[in-house]
Amino acid sequence: MEQEIERCHKVLLNFIPSEVRPKLTELMKVMNSQYRDLAITDWQGYRFTPPALAKIAEWQYANWYPTVNDVLIASYPKTGTTWLTQIVKKVIYMNDTAQMAVANAVTQLHSYLENASEITFEVMQKLPWKRLIWETHYPAPIVNMDRVKKTSCKVIYIVRNPKDQLVSWFHMSQRIPTHRMAPINSYYPADWVSFFDFFINGKQPNYARKNEWYPDHILSWYAYHNEKNVLFVMYEDLKEDPAKEIRKIANFLGVERSYEEIEKIVEATSFQTMKKEASPLTSSMNLLRKGQVGDWKNYFTVAQSELMDQKFHEKLSGIDLEFTYE
Repeated sequence: MEQEIERCHKVLLNFIPSEVRPKLTELMKVMNSQYRDLAITDWQGYRFTPPALAKIAEWQYANWYPTVNDVLIASYPKTGTTWLTQIVKKVIYMNDTAQMAVANAVTQLHSYLENASEITFEVMQKLPWKRLIWETHYPAPIVNMDRVKKTSCKVIYIVRNPKDQLVSWFHMSQRIPTHRMAPINSYYPADWVSFFDFFINGKQPNYARKNEWYPDHILSWYAYHNEKNVLFVMYEDLKEDPAKEIRKIANFLGVERSYEEIEKIVEATSFQTMKKEASPLTSSMNLLRKGQVGDWKNYFTVAQSELMDQKFHEKLSGIDLEFTYE
């Protein structure tokens, strides 16, 4: 894993002129420090599981200054972040080979606010690309939304039905190195029944306050859904009619794309294509597992399904969101 991380850094740094290029050793030093402390940390009541750290959340809140051209892809883990990010890259850069190469070299190591530091921000800002594409799993209160609104930085929030999300999150959690280390592994059990219980009862310190979980994350971003610079996208709608949803995304970003171009983006961002072309880092983290709607039926008992329905109804009954489960 460390060798692959170093390779990703090297590839990206090569796009920055040597005279202003940040040092690889410094970038590796900052990244490695995130894996040394295995303590659950806290900021503003929100709990963080390493490699996510409270001090990074606090630092990025004070130091991230988005611009009018920036795009922020916000999401809860395993709701389609990697997929949506690739779609946005294709929409913006598909006809610019040089810019597309830069965008493709940017990984979650660099674009996630959870990895924010002086040097990662320096790398992102020195890259020769026209629009910065950021990502985050933070709930909205951890992001400086005042700055987002002032700059009109575009925000796209993707939502996935909670049953498929949880199954995908369960599998990914098994691949996150820190989740398998004591004492963190106690929050992310390796068996499905226990994992379900910890998740649905808000016991996982996953950018969340005590007793909060996925629906609370949705609510935090839904508070901004009427802002002109915020777009909500449903994962299942994107699966059902990708061309329609990609055109909606392109229009939101102010990018004109022809029918033929949209079809090319659909093909280039299909699950089969993305899985085939996935980097070793993406594959190692199990970021592209199945990409299906309805896989939850292979894991949920009837009781678990009914409990999930009940809890989501209790949390989200006052908002206009409907989930598709098959």
